[in-house]
Amino acid sequence: MKSHDLQAYFSWLYTSVTGFTSPYETEKVNHEMKVHPLIISGVTHHLIGNIHPFPDGNGRTARAFSTLVGLIHSDLVTIKDAFSVEEFFDKRIEDYYDTLMAATQGNLKPFILFYLECVNASLTKVLKELQRYDKIKHIRELLGRGHAKTMFELISRMEDGEVFHRQLFDDILEASPSSIAKNISKLKDLGIIKPGHNRGEYIVCIVD
Repeated sequence: MKSHDLQAYFSWLYTSVTGFTSPYETEKVNHEMKVHPLIISGVTHHLIGNIHPFPDGNGRTARAFSTLVGLIHSDLVTIKDAFSVEEFFDKRIEDYYDTLMAATQGNLKPFILFYLECVNASLTKVLKELQRYDKIKHIRELLGRGHAKTMFELISRMEDGEVFHRQLFDDILEASPSSIAKNISKLKDLGIIKPGHNRGEYIVCIVD
């Protein structure tokens, strides 16, 4: 990529962030020229990948620089620690490279859509984690003390969707089978476990 191409990028970046066509025009903001920070971030990621300035580490550089550029916007500063797209790039690595290749050949749209999907997936994951934290806190307050509380503490360390057997409680708790069954019913009524496919199996569903 030639120096004038970089110059064009930084000119576009300035306008996309501020709405001014140049630093010398500061009287009237053109809101139609402003671009959402996540799109700017995605374009920047592609740009570094397209320049490919290093023998190794270009992906890491692209992710770091796209995050840095996004932080120009106050919208992203407030959530910068809330998401990480790298995890979702890795999960869809073929899509990542395919859309980057298409962008390099001039079609940027598939990569921007892919990038935004990964951001959305990351933020959705964070939202579920926050919801899970709030529900765990609420259930702890409801249960107070007793066997049900102990059983819930075991469950809260599991992932939603994880399957376990009631034998877990039998082995750990000094309680009668009827007491354990009663407290299992209590946890089911609270909506944090549901019956599994096999006898004695349960599925963790704290937020699912």
